[in-house]
Amino acid sequence: MLNLTQNTKQQLKISSKQIQWLNFLQYSTLELHTKIEEVLTENPLLELEENPNSEFEHELSNSSSLSENSNFKDWDEIDEENSSNYNFTETNSGISIESLQLRQDTSLLDEVLEQIYHLSISHKQAEICRYIIHSLDEHGFLPYELEDLADDISFAQNTFVKESEIIDAIILIQQLEPQGLASKNPASYLFFQLKNDFSPLAENSRIIITQYFQEFANKQFDKIMRELALSEEELQAVQKLILSLNVHPLHTKLLASSSQEYVVPDYIIIQGMNQLEASLNSRSLPKIKINEPVVTNLQQQFTKNASSFIQQKITQAQWLIQAIEQRERTMQKVIKTIIRLQKDYFQSGDIQLLKPMILKDVAHIIDMDIATVSRVTSGKYAQTPFGLIHLKDLFSEATQKEDGNWVSNKSIQHVIRDIVTCENPKSPLNDSQITDILKERGFPTARRTVAKYREQLGILPAQLRKVL
Repeated sequence: MLNLTQNTKQQLKISSKQIQWLNFLQYSTLELHTKIEEVLTENPLLELEENPNSEFEHELSNSSSLSENSNFKDWDEIDEENSSNYNFTETNSGISIESLQLRQDTSLLDEVLEQIYHLSISHKQAEICRYIIHSLDEHGFLPYELEDLADDISFAQNTFVKESEIIDAIILIQQLEPQGLASKNPASYLFFQLKNDFSPLAENSRIIITQYFQEFANKQFDKIMRELALSEEELQAVQKLILSLNVHPLHTKLLASSSQEYVVPDYIIIQGMNQLEASLNSRSLPKIKINEPVVTNLQQQFTKNASSFIQQKITQAQWLIQAIEQRERTMQKVIKTIIRLQKDYFQSGDIQLLKPMILKDVAHIIDMDIATVSRVTSGKYAQTPFGLIHLKDLFSEATQKEDGNWVSNKSIQHVIRDIVTCENPKSPLNDSQITDILKERGFPTARRTVAKYREQLGILPAQLRKVL
């Protein structure tokens, strides 16, 4: 016998347009520029505006808006009370994206593979070399045992491969550029860089790398000097030599690659006469509109099915134009609120004046969702009189000082950095000692919190900061 039951439950649904809008909000200026260029290529009904300052087509403003389609709130202007100390300029001034050299994403190992084709080796040797190169990790190391590699290559190529052939291939690869590829680990790569240096200093360095590498990495200098009968000056020379070497085979290439990356600010903040002026860096963004003559011509010439396709492209174009407009309005409201909350910081650039602020604070003022504020600030940068800042870095929790005042966690991190900068490098401060100094300065902080802030700042533990 069947029993029928009825249950009631709540379920949150989000439309595809809402998802598309949230993803759109997260674009940086550079990413949005790329997106617009892609859409211009894909959608024949879109064209660039000749006058960047012209208004969008009247019929687009009368069409169904993005907020109506996506259940968004009608965002009114923020209350202008207490707004005399800042001004949001509507002028689209900024940095030209076209003038920047954009990085092309290509594999760092492509040119290594290219070198294989020019070697006078057998087809089998070339295939073994290519397999090994494709097996390297992101740093250029080959963290596999010879036996496992021989089995894998034998299975992949359906032929028997000996371990000696693997060794020959690795030796061959290590002579290519960059040299040292396919080293097993950092220690073996450091040893590789010193193999042709026969000086006493290099000999001591090779001994430390092969026998005391872990102790050297952990800066257990006393043990190394005692067991190798080295003086402090000799160990200092060894340390200087080892630190001058590359950390991994692709180190130089990764540095060259990263040097081509640029950060394009999304906001420009200027200190004016007793006020802060902010603008969106959107001058270089392509201004797009629907090509009405093309739309009319296509609708008159093609069939009903083609007209349906054209209407779909029109809808996509309208959504993109409205999304760009709404993105700018949202970004204006967010930056305007952040400047209001962090007026003292933006006027001075002093991180000690950074007030506690979380995403919820901004979202409450502008009556938006926290997720929207998060997407508008994540990956977004602002050019200020005191340098380029990441907006997400302005958000932090609050900590109460002994005098009862509340300060930003960023302020405590700044103090920790100052303490470590001024410490004796031969006897660095541990987390407990840093905690005691913070308490003396009026910042009651737990040791585990200090350890967390230190890690966030990229500061090594005391033992690893020690120098000779």
